[in-house]
This record gives sequence, C-alpha cells and structure tokens, in this order.
Amino acid sequence: MIISCQNTNFNPSLSQERINRATHIFGNAVIKRILCFSLYLLGMTRASIAKLIEMPSESTKTIIKNIHKNGIPAFEDRRFHNSEFLPQVPQKDRSKVIIIVENEKVNICFGKDGQKLRVPQTNKIQFRTLLLTMLNSGLLSTKQASEYLKLSTVQIRSLAKELQEKDICCLLDKRQGQKKDYVFNPEIKAEMIQQYIANLVNKKKTSSQALSEDLKERCDIDLPSRTIRFHIEKLGLSKIKKSLPKLIDGLKKTQRGDY
Repeated sequence: MIISCQNTNFNPSLSQERINRATHIFGNAVIKRILCFSLYLLGMTRASIAKLIEMPSESTKTIIKNIHKNGIPAFEDRRFHNSEFLPQVPQKDRSKVIIIVENEKVNICFGKDGQKLRVPQTNKIQFRTLLLTMLNSGLLSTKQASEYLKLSTVQIRSLAKELQEKDICCLLDKRQGQKKDYVFNPEIKAEMIQQYIANLVNKKKTSSQALSEDLKERCDIDLPSRTIRFHIEKLGLSKIKKSLPKLIDGLKKTQRGDY
C-alpha cells in the first residue's frame, strides 16, 4: 500500500485541535512517538521528522528502532511495567490493595494478613507519596492509583516518574494547595498585610512581585510572588485597594478639623 500526500490538503488549525485532544488522553510523549513513526511510514527522512516534531535526530532513530523491535508497547514509557495499550496480565503474587477511609484516617490495606498503613485524611502529600511509591514498586497498578488519587492515568505516570527522579519535592511543587498556609504562619501574614497597607498609603507598587521584594529587603522574608498573590485575594486585600487610601485621607481631614 502506497499513500501519497502530494495532492492532500492539510488544515493546520484542525491538526492542532486533534493533537491537543489526543495529547490530553495519551500524553505528549506517546503522541510524539505516534507522529514520528507515522511520518516515517509515509517516507519522510529521519532528519526531516526530527525537525518537524522538534525532537533530537538520535531520539527519532531510537523510537523507530524500538517500535520495530517491541511493537505497540514501545509507544509508551517502558520504564513503567503497566501498559495502557495491552491487556493487564494478573500477577498471582501481588496482594490486593484496598483503600478504606474511616475515623478521619485513610487505611491502606494489603497483604494476606490484612496489614494496614494508616495515614491521617488531611495528610494528602503523604497519601499521594505512599501510593506513587507503591506504584513504582509494582504493588499498585496505574489504574488503581488513578482511581484512589482522582487523577488521570497520564498524570499518575508523570508524577510517579518525577517522584523516582526528583524525590517528594516534585509533589509539593505540583500541588495547588502548596500556595496555602503550610509555612504562611500568622507572623508572616501580619508582615505581608502591613507591607501591603504601607505600600498602598505611600502610593508604592502593591503587586505581588513588589511586595515580595519589599518583604525580602525589610524583613528578610523570602515569599514567592504567587504565594503573596494567593493570600492577597484570600484576605480580600485587593478589594480595599481603592477605598483604603480614601478612608485614610478622610480620617486625616477629620483629625485636622478637630484641632
């Protein structure tokens, strides 16, 4: 079978829409491998493929070689044992893992004798770390981890890979909740509010980046601008940005009138 693309019309916007949809399902790495091998089958040179899909020439060569050698599983990350393309082969020796939530604790039950790992329900990072570690150790499937953590299988594979390579810090950086009160104690919160009001009254910049720089200079407090931005919105400080200076000016005028 020979496929000629010379007289074929391609729609770039439609192509991007379809690639985005497929990437959301399979992940960027899998889609790149599919495109690489498809273009190879259509007769494009490896150098042209590498340039078109923005991939190193050697990587293109390796992908094509692996697909020829290993078939469908080569489209996935072979560092993980679970395939989303092929039927799962049940492992007789693997103990069934059950997650039970009771009395504000998450119980991870496994083993023939019903051994349990107990984690407080509020310790979400600990729970996520345990499950991804069990996944990387072959004690849990990608599908199970996806169901328990309420994330897509693509996200699960990505997090498990990062946990292996970068340690637990990668989970902290990914969490939306990381912008909340883990290290943002009352003292730091008070300094941030004080700095915000001082900048506002003195007609200085009140952006999160400006506040971050001012807090670093005045108190030697190192806060990311995104954390400051989150707490400004949470405390409602952005709502008084226009009204507070007017209120202070009004109070000053009243005081001058009293004297």
